[in-house]
Amino acid sequence: ADVIKTYVELGLGVGIVAQMAFIPERDRHLRMLDAGHLFQPSTTRIAIRQNQYLRGFAYHFIKLFAPQLTHEVVAQALHLTRQGFGEK
Repeated sequence: ADVIKTYVELGLGVGIVAQMAFIPERDRHLRMLDAGHLFQPSTTRIAIRQNQYLRGFAYHFIKLFAPQLTHEVVAQALHLTRQGFGEK
């Protein structure tokens, strides 16, 4: 997204980037227009291997990405129990 925004800042056309890539403080020379009506919604997925030990930062990332995916929900999906895998 940074390359696209740089080209737009240089006057080389328009760019389409994800809303999360537009940072008003940094992109003060650009203008964001909502084009959501032009695109279908997309789904992003997180893939993890079953029966693998996940460290705390992995659970933290998953929860940041999808708050409903708590440590317990993820561990259950991985067929792990909290006992023996004490890291939260």
